[in-house]
Amino acid sequence: MSTQPRHANVVCTCLLIVMSPPLLFSQNLQVNTPTDLSSRNRDAINVTRDQVRTDHKALVAKSMNLTDSEAQAFWPVYDQYSDELAKVSDRTINLVTEFTDNYRNLNDSDALRLTQESLAVQQKRVAVRQAFVQRFAAVLPAKKVARFFQIERRLDAVTILNVTQAISLVE
Repeated sequence: MSTQPRHANVVCTCLLIVMSPPLLFSQNLQVNTPTDLSSRNRDAINVTRDQVRTDHKALVAKSMNLTDSEAQAFWPVYDQYSDELAKVSDRTINLVTEFTDNYRNLNDSDALRLTQESLAVQQKRVAVRQAFVQRFAAVLPAKKVARFFQIERRLDAVTILNVTQAISLVE
């Protein structure tokens, strides 16, 4: 039996869980053995990421309470923002894939390089958000811009929790 579908399903499950309401994640933090997320699964990962992105947009839409005119101005900016964050997510997927592919043979040099890349990805995510604050402010009242970024932080918290639960700590 091929392991590819099982690994793709684990990845898909992890990514879909990311979009579930935060109240579902009151379980204890665990250290798990990493799942093989080799490049064989990249297509499944990308399809799932696209679905998560769609679900993310639906959660934002539901939470923002935009008027029709606000929505008309907001969504094109949001789509550009989302496209920029997708590039950052690609880096995250590459990072997670590399880690899980090399988990058992990770040397000190690779561990340090992966740590630095992880921090660079976090910085890039913040930089994208900072770059879009004024763009959102040009189409929405300031309080709705603040609300949007609060929603983003909450969704990120759920994402971070679930990704970290799916990946083991370095030994």
